[in-house]
Amino acid sequence: MKNLFIAVVTSFMFVQCTAQSGDQGLKEVKESLDKGASVSSVLTNKAWLGMHPDREFRKLIRDNADTLPVDISPDGEPGTRIRATVTLLDNKSQPVSNALVYFYQTDAKGWYAANSPHVGGSDGDVGQARVFGYARTNNSGQITILTVKPAGYPQSDLPAHIHIHFDKPGGGSHVTELLFDDDPRLIGNIREQSIRYGFHIGKPGPGTEGAEQQFSYIIRL
Repeated sequence: MKNLFIAVVTSFMFVQCTAQSGDQGLKEVKESLDKGASVSSVLTNKAWLGMHPDREFRKLIRDNADTLPVDISPDGEPGTRIRATVTLLDNKSQPVSNALVYFYQTDAKGWYAANSPHVGGSDGDVGQARVFGYARTNNSGQITILTVKPAGYPQSDLPAHIHIHFDKPGGGSHVTELLFDDDPRLIGNIREQSIRYGFHIGKPGPGTEGAEQQFSYIIRL
């Protein structure tokens, strides 16, 4: 009974310390953002990488999203660096400005989580993917994402992609994917199916500062 009591107390203390550590980390992130730190500097900081699945951390990123290019690839992340520029246009081909855009992806192994291909729980990959970000479209309707090129899921023939979500003018939401024309999986029936689903395929362009490849996408609502 004594050993059981010690185990319970030890477990409680561990949970309390973990919660306090998480609270302290969130406080540090908030203070940093309040002092003018960019979303990129927070998302690329390895010291805060463990908080990426946390709802409150993600809310801080969302609430501080702006029109600057956003780097969502943590420092030292392995893989090919890319720059993805996305332009949102309305049904009259006019730019959609100040739209809040959410995006998330796998890493260069095809994993959403740090230690496994997918994330469990109610939020799953959508709400807890390690590599993610928020941005707002500028006056030209554009956002720019700096990241590593994702890989397709392990033991799957699905092509690599970046998920992208945003609210449409007048209400409703739009969910789609950004694909890569040079992906060896994006062939045959899979390519045809991706086009039917309305996914967007970007052709690789020459590298630019901070990226080995660049891709451009136009999404018309």
